[in-house]
Order: sequence, then C-alpha cells, then structure tokens
Amino acid sequence: MVVDDGLPQIPHELCARAQRWSELKRWERRELGQELRRLGLSYNEINRIIPVSKSTLSSWCRDEVLSPELRRRLALIRPKLDSQIALGRRRRNEALERKMAIRSSAREEVSWRCSDPLWIAGIVAYWSEGSKTSSDIRFSNSDPGLVRLFIIWSQRFLEGTGFTARLHLHTGQDERERFEFWTGITGGSISHFGKTYIKQEGTGHRKNHLYNGTISVRLLGNGTQLQRVLGWIEGLSELWGTASMRRSGR
Repeated sequence: MVVDDGLPQIPHELCARAQRWSELKRWERRELGQELRRLGLSYNEINRIIPVSKSTLSSWCRDEVLSPELRRRLALIRPKLDSQIALGRRRRNEALERKMAIRSSAREEVSWRCSDPLWIAGIVAYWSEGSKTSSDIRFSNSDPGLVRLFIIWSQRFLEGTGFTARLHLHTGQDERERFEFWTGITGGSISHFGKTYIKQEGTGHRKNHLYNGTISVRLLGNGTQLQRVLGWIEGLSELWGTASMRRSGR
C-alpha cells in the first residue's frame, strides 16, 4: 500500500528480517529483495534497506510484475525507467532468439554428424556429465579416459577451444602429483589450472576417496558453443526417440 508521502509502507516483519540480514540464507535474502520490490521500491531504495547491488537485485526481480500505480511511482522517480525496462526486455528476447536459432541450426547438423563415432561419444559424455545451465561449457569427472575423450572431442568439434581446469582433492592427497597426472591426461600445463579445491575431512563427503581426485574443465569462449552443444543433444535425443518409436511400431 502507498502512503500519503508517496513512499511504499514497509511491513514491520520485512524490516525485522532486513535487520537479521547476516543470518539469512541466500534464498531468504533473494525472497526478501523480491518482497521489497513488490512493494514498489526502487533498487536504490531497496539498497538502503539491504546491502545488495543493483545487478543482483535486477536478476532477483526481473520477473516481478508491479501494479500500474507502483509503476507510475517508479516512473516519477526515474523518468526513463519504462524505456529502460522495455530495452532490457527486448534485449533478453533477442538473446533468447539468438540462442534458439543456434540450437535449431545445430539440430539440423545431427543427421550427417551422427555417422561419426567420436562425435556421438562426446555428445553422450557431455549429455551425461556436462553442465547445461552455466554460461559456458563445463565438464567434471574423475575418470581419466572420459576426461581425455572430452578434451579430444572439444578440440575436434569446437574449433580447438582452449580450456582452464580445477582439481577437487581430499586432504592428504599430493597436489603436485595430481597436477602431473591430469596435465598428462588433458595435454595442458599447470598454467591451465586454477586453485585446487580441497575437501576437508569430516565435512560429510564420502569416504571412498578418488585417488586422482576430480577435475572440472571449462572451455574458453562464449555461450554460443554451449548453445550449439545443447542443440546437438536435443537433435540426437529426437533422432534416437524417433528411431525407437519406429522399432516399436508406433
């Protein structure tokens, strides 16, 4: 509700939660930011209540729909707000259209790429173990053969894209030996590796330690490559699904 001075009335419960900011979990902080936004507060006003950057608030609140009354208030605070919101929405839609176009083009490649066993193996490996939600291509595994397959596959089918890597080890494992092992598998050098993540004992992780640890490989480049790979996965899934239906007589 908007009071006479034009400022949205902030419920006492929200103020109390804001005062406990340091105790809140990440999802609780996001929820609080969204609730403040639904009151019609600008990002600057929210930032005076909780210590969150505008970029973070924007990602939290991009799907929040405000009433015409609250939008008019924000427009008075920032006359260019509506045009900026429209510009942001248009850019997101354009980015989504570009992603869909890349995926569609990649799906069309499947019909002639599926005769290559290395391409098939790499797609299935990434389908199983690769990240589909990050902004780039990431592959994590402890099996050296599978990691080597991924490296060879990416170099052949993704224009020889470079990579960075990070090891996940347990306390007590020799980091230098593991570096030497994984540089041999990936064909890279120690300069490709970032800071190693060490799993401390007693943190609830499983006890059957993997001798060589786990490696996380991130390909360098932009999100175009990821959308292409996701399109390949979709196309292969459709192809195999169609073939399965034909065999079953459906």
